[in-house]
Amino acid sequence: MSYKVFFVEDEVVTREGIRDKVDWHRHGFEFCGEAPDGEMALPLLHAARPDVLITDIKMPFMDGLELSRIVRERLPATKIVILSGHDEFEYAQAAITLGVTDYLLKPVTVQDLNAVLRKLAAQLDQERQAQENLKRLRAQAEENQSSARERLLLDLVVGAVSSAEALDRARPLGVELIASAYLVVVIKIDLRDPTAPFDYREYEQVRQIVFRLVDPNPDVFLIKKDLEELVLIMKGNTPEALERQRDALLNAIRHRVRATKCALTIGCGVTRPRPTDICP
Repeated sequence: MSYKVFFVEDEVVTREGIRDKVDWHRHGFEFCGEAPDGEMALPLLHAARPDVLITDIKMPFMDGLELSRIVRERLPATKIVILSGHDEFEYAQAAITLGVTDYLLKPVTVQDLNAVLRKLAAQLDQERQAQENLKRLRAQAEENQSSARERLLLDLVVGAVSSAEALDRARPLGVELIASAYLVVVIKIDLRDPTAPFDYREYEQVRQIVFRLVDPNPDVFLIKKDLEELVLIMKGNTPEALERQRDALLNAIRHRVRATKCALTIGCGVTRPRPTDICP
């Protein structure tokens, strides 16, 4: 995958020369745009969102220093390379305090830019790999937490955990079990036509209906026991309020499932004052 680079330079000959002479693709870059000054560059940068900005320092209307300051605020992931003349050292120093990635003295040669591009590509590759690793670790952590959450809920349903242990295990998993009333609902999914061939998609359609209805409600916990069976643990402030909530949810599920090829068999437990009492 290539990275995008944007170039800002007020000298037309320099801008077009660098644009046309550098082999951007060789180093893994795509030249995505150019501008003659910072003022004209800003809207283009916002649209292109480049990985790298190469900009001259001294330009009319908006110089490279002000442009770098704005880009650092609005596009913090963008790497900035400053081009400066020998008499612009104070500008270059100020740019460095803004967190620019690199700077080159003018006149800039193709060899100079090639060296910087190689370094930037390696840095961007490393950052992208780190982001992918972090994303993978987060997904794994979420999966592990989801599995631990389902194990806890299943232990409640089968009566394999005490109230104190359930609360201790629930807290780090982000499961709020404290309430005044609890009940369990078991939903069995079957095809309406028992002679029809098995079709995973029909079962999954019903499961997704239930997931979408349950997910926004923090008082309903879902256990995906298997493809054909779902278990809900529900909690509420009073038995009466909990039963009304249960009826509303089940009516919504039944209504949406009518449009599918599946039928539901639903079993409801009675309300209990403790979560560990909901097991059959």
